[in-house]
Amino acid sequence: MQAQTDCGKLAVKDGFVVCPVCKCKTSQYIRPDTSAQNLQLWCRTCKTKFLVNIDFGQCFEFSRCR
Repeated sequence: MQAQTDCGKLAVKDGFVVCPVCKCKTSQYIRPDTSAQNLQLWCRTCKTKFLVNIDFGQCFEFSRCR
């Protein structure tokens, strides 16, 4: 079961998505023309999983997996 959290825009630093929990860069690189729906990202630093939608390089979190 997934818990809903506040949705919002994620930061992208040097092309990499920044984890909303620990503020470290993830290993997922986002190009300006990237598009994805329901993409699961995983932060290797804090071990958090979250689902994102990416439209033209803009990354939005819509759910955090627990």
